[in-house]
Amino acid sequence: MEMVKGKTKSGIKFQLDERIKDDARFLFYIAKMQNKDVSIEESSAATMGVLKLIFGSDEGVLQFMDAVASANNGVCDITIMMTELNEMFEALNAKNSSSSPQ
Repeated sequence: MEMVKGKTKSGIKFQLDERIKDDARFLFYIAKMQNKDVSIEESSAATMGVLKLIFGSDEGVLQFMDAVASANNGVCDITIMMTELNEMFEALNAKNSSSSPQ
C-alpha cells in the first residue's frame, strides 16, 4: 500500500492511501458533495463519508477536525476544513500524475 504524505499550508500533516482515488465510494461521495441539487444534509453526509474513508474511523475524523480547529483559533470552520482537504487531494493528484507512465 503506497501512502502519499505531506503537510498543508497551515501545517497539518497527513498521509493518504493513494488507492482512495479508485474507490467507488469516494467518487460517489465527491459527486454528491459537488452536486448543487442535493440538500445540505446530503452534502454534509457525503463530506463525512469522504472524511471517514480518508481517515478510517470516527476517531481519525475527529483528530483531523481537531487539527483544523487548532490551526484556526479553536474552530473547525467548514470552509477551512474543505481547503485543507483540497490541498491533500492536490498532493494525491500530483503523486498520481508524476507516477503515470509516459
